[in-house]
Amino acid sequence: MSVVIAHSLGKRGIEVIGCDDVEMTVLSFSRYVKRSFVHAPFDADPEAFVDDLVAKVRKFRPDTDIPYVLLPVFRETEVIAKYRHRFEPYITVAAPSYDAMRRVHPKDELFSTAVELGIEIPRTWNPRTVEELDAAIPEMTFPVLIKPPDDTGGRGIVSCASPAELRARLRRYHAERSTDALIQEFAPGDDYCLTVLFEHGTLKASMAYRNLRRFPAESGAGIFRETVDDAQFLDVARRLLGPLEWNGIAELDFRWDGRPGSQARLLEVNPRFWAGLFQSVDSGIDFPWMLYQLAVTGSAPPSTGSRIGHRTKVPGLWLVSAVRDVTGSDNRFERLRHAWQEARTRIKDNDIRDGFADLARSMERRTTLRQTIATLRAIIQDGRKAKNDLFYRDDPFIVLGVMFVLASLIRHRRLPPEIRSR
Repeated sequence: MSVVIAHSLGKRGIEVIGCDDVEMTVLSFSRYVKRSFVHAPFDADPEAFVDDLVAKVRKFRPDTDIPYVLLPVFRETEVIAKYRHRFEPYITVAAPSYDAMRRVHPKDELFSTAVELGIEIPRTWNPRTVEELDAAIPEMTFPVLIKPPDDTGGRGIVSCASPAELRARLRRYHAERSTDALIQEFAPGDDYCLTVLFEHGTLKASMAYRNLRRFPAESGAGIFRETVDDAQFLDVARRLLGPLEWNGIAELDFRWDGRPGSQARLLEVNPRFWAGLFQSVDSGIDFPWMLYQLAVTGSAPPSTGSRIGHRTKVPGLWLVSAVRDVTGSDNRFERLRHAWQEARTRIKDNDIRDGFADLARSMERRTTLRQTIATLRAIIQDGRKAKNDLFYRDDPFIVLGVMFVLASLIRHRRLPPEIRSR
């Protein structure tokens, strides 16, 4: 997300300064970033984070009267918006108001606001005790989903098919986490993401995409995406964010079965940039530039329509996901793995003839293998047409940003949240 923003602004001659709570990030290697620095982590001590970031904002403040804008990117957005008064004597904060954010995020707040505004949303429960859970279960239609109130990329979402499974998984959830859990009615259909920019409650730009593949497949972030017509989702966005006088960008998640006349159901709102930002910009809607203009001039420039059908991918992960989907649907591959292990053991024990005989018998169903290979070839051919969202020919050294994993281990003694499973 950050490198997409840096390219959008840097290519227009705007000086970009990047920051994070670890070193060696993608931005620190980008040719479109003039300098970068490390600040205190926002989640451990928000006030220390704000103190540190305000000090850096003052340090790098330009001497001339040129626009000076702070663009929050991810989960730190709400903290920066909350402490806007600390930053704005020195820099313009490009984020919606904190009060508006709290009406749609975390997820339990969104449910209350949607009900108040008459917007259809899957029913949501937030039981804080065993007694509250027991009282809510008779109202539920299974399956239901357990959702963390403020997690990202689909982390922590679990499907429960029965009351017994719900109770068991909730016990495990509370044993592993210190936060409450939301329980949400399951909404059928496919996942769609609507990305928008509002100017004081008026919709100025929008585009939508769907995730053709996710990683992990069950509930992870989108890794192979396609731009779609956003008309189905705009009414909900206007009815929700318009009354809140929303001023900035947002991403709204929907589930929709695609049938004409059926209603898309709103799942959640992210009051910040989104994982598929490259998809949005590469489809023709340059949200970073529009948000910068909104912050500097008070008005966002007009946008053109997005490129319907345009596809992008996260290289590597989309293929891993495709292989897993295809091979995982046939337990023959599990049998083949065991057969190969057994063959290796026999060969190691000099029982070569029987070892290869066992392996040959495991491969008798050649038709299934041919079908699987043909399916994989079709998926690969389809994916070749999608544009990579991690690599830029004119900015080759950003691939070194993978070293931020090492930097996180050194500085914080833990893996960064972007690659942790929970």
